[in-house]
Amino acid sequence: MAPASEPVQPTRSGFLPGRVVHLHPTLTCNLACAHCYSSSSPQQGPGLDAATWRAALPWLRAQGYDQVSLSGGEPLVHPQLGELVAASQDAGLRVTLISNGLLADGRHGPRHDAVLDRLDGIAISFDGLAPVHNRLRGRSDAFARASDALARQADRGRPVAAAVSVTREALPDLPELAEHLVARGARALQVRPVAAAGRAQQLESNRFCSPVDLQRLYLVMLALQQELAPDVLVQCDLAPAQRLWQQREAYAALLARCADGDAPRRLSDLVNPLVVTETGRLKPIAYDFDSRHDIGSLADAGDALLAAYTAHGLPALRDLVGSALASLQRQPSPLVDWFDLLARRSAAGRIPLLPVAA
Repeated sequence: MAPASEPVQPTRSGFLPGRVVHLHPTLTCNLACAHCYSSSSPQQGPGLDAATWRAALPWLRAQGYDQVSLSGGEPLVHPQLGELVAASQDAGLRVTLISNGLLADGRHGPRHDAVLDRLDGIAISFDGLAPVHNRLRGRSDAFARASDALARQADRGRPVAAAVSVTREALPDLPELAEHLVARGARALQVRPVAAAGRAQQLESNRFCSPVDLQRLYLVMLALQQELAPDVLVQCDLAPAQRLWQQREAYAALLARCADGDAPRRLSDLVNPLVVTETGRLKPIAYDFDSRHDIGSLADAGDALLAAYTAHGLPALRDLVGSALASLQRQPSPLVDWFDLLARRSAAGRIPLLPVAA
């Protein structure tokens, strides 16, 4: 998540340029990565039914959401993925997908090509060069397969990106990894430090980036932005705390207290991104946001759900975001992964909080 450098516009909702639904239709995955934020694996259940998603789309669209980002789990294993994508696009939403690449590299033939061809964007996930990537993924050919998937989708003319999760051990390899990914057709690199969520909570503490590591990561990203522009877009989920503080008006709609007679606010004005889990739970901001902040069930999507959330759930989110914004003025680290900061603050009082950029 890289906040835009232009002045905040009245229609902004949070630090994102669009209004996004992060849809996790399944936690089933053909891998069980050591750093998976959702603890996905081959043993997980079937996931969200396409009919439930389709029924909620008119309401989500009316609430102002314009993009769907599919992840998981591995979305390509969902038996109704084609229906999820088609229904979303028919409702007027832009649809992108992130995959580990094992089902997009051509080894299984063209059976996923039809749905991949419909997408507005594809990202293949990477964790470093082959030694680190394969170790985290628990599979000796994971890096080669992901690289092949990236190249195959680029060769087929698809708009393909690479999503890079960075542990401390992968940090020195970033320049070489970026060169590798761009050579295989990536036209965007989205980089973020691995967060202590899901299965990643079991990693040794020295696998996470320290505050000094984060500064190095940010400098590498700045250098890559200069080197690869304008052909390749480079984004990093780290942002200077002071820059985020200066753009705090992006949360004006959420932080404003609605008075009697005010026009009702859409959910996308208040919650961006919105997360839909494999069970149909609606959550603000991130998959690992504490359940105390859940909005409700996708099956109940409608004006009554929004009214109940605005009255009973929204004040807690408003206080959480407001206090997190205020903390930016005194951050011990100059760089912040904003969504991870919010997710960890959401669990305050339930689990021990890691220090910023632990």
